[in-house]
Amino acid sequence: MAHARITTAVVGAGYVGLATAVGLGEHGHDVVLVERDPGRLSALATGRIPFHEPGLPEGYAAQSRSGKVVPSADLPRGRLDLILICVGTPVDDAGLPNLSDVEHAHQVSACRSRWFSMRNPEHAARGVRNAARSPVHHRHVAALRSPGELAQGSALQEIRQPTRVVIGTFQDRPDAGAIARVSDALTGPDTPVLVMRAEEASLVKNASNVFLALRLTFANEVAGLAEDLGVDVGPVLDGIGLDPRIGRAYMRPSYGFGGSCLPKEVRSMSSEGLDRGLPMHLTTGISQANADHQQRFGRRIADAVGGLAGKRIALLGLAFKDDTDDVRPSPALQLAARLINGGADLRAHDPAAGENARRVLPDLAVVPTVEGALLGADAAVIATEWPYVRPWTGPRCARRCGSH
Repeated sequence: MAHARITTAVVGAGYVGLATAVGLGEHGHDVVLVERDPGRLSALATGRIPFHEPGLPEGYAAQSRSGKVVPSADLPRGRLDLILICVGTPVDDAGLPNLSDVEHAHQVSACRSRWFSMRNPEHAARGVRNAARSPVHHRHVAALRSPGELAQGSALQEIRQPTRVVIGTFQDRPDAGAIARVSDALTGPDTPVLVMRAEEASLVKNASNVFLALRLTFANEVAGLAEDLGVDVGPVLDGIGLDPRIGRAYMRPSYGFGGSCLPKEVRSMSSEGLDRGLPMHLTTGISQANADHQQRFGRRIADAVGGLAGKRIALLGLAFKDDTDDVRPSPALQLAARLINGGADLRAHDPAAGENARRVLPDLAVVPTVEGALLGADAAVIATEWPYVRPWTGPRCARRCGSH
């Protein structure tokens, strides 16, 4: 698909922003990657990616060498064709999003480009509507909401070949030129494009991730019941997944879901409904079921070794999923804390997330090899399904070990 060359700024160099910038560069666009964090900006300026994401170091290096992607602390002078805002919206314990970065980015962006799009924040609609009431907002600016649904571990591939692009509009009469510009920048060959209200676009992303969390929770509950019944959950889930109405995606039993996205989306959607007087049975239940499942798994380990005190446990994996070094909030790391607090002599290994895990749990013993973790262990727990442990994570092992 041919793309009209445009000059774009991507605000925020996290997982979504950096992958988006590289993808736009590969499409032939000129991209200024704006990052306010000095440490992350310094890393990018020297060609280093400040987190683990397959393919991204090579992709960024290529686009940086070609001059297509240039890191910067500020938006460049002069008019930009498009600004993509990819800043985060962390939530508090009540599930309410912090929109201050969204509003700040909007204030800065509204004066610099005719078109800009919110790429990452789940509840950006409210943040942009708040910012739009300020004097700095210009009526000629077309603000759009295009949720960035990128899975860590495959973010760049999903930018190159998106399954869909959802564009939400804030105006009663959408700017056709703005919609066409955002669509052209983000789509690949034959990519479905959906145009709707901004609030609807936000709910598309929020509800999609909550549904994935629901599938994971369902698979874990079936696995728990199967184990108590003394049957193998693998054939059971295979049989369920062969129903074309259901499918197999996100239907593997695990220790529980985590990461920076799914838990936050579940809490956020639950809070959104509860604030409006809706009971939100499913979303509330998902969070509780996920927490209960993880606690039950910790008890199973203790029972299997006859109590944790003084037992050496090998923990294989610390990231919340494979192909990332992200431990926000990782079920594996929560398990590590439980095992340590229970008196276990824990030896953990992860090919990417060891240093990040140690920052969260300073007392955690992280070893550089699998062999080092397994040496003298009374039990081994597979907590993150990295490729090196997949031969051990067939259906029976998944039931026994709780592969993640």
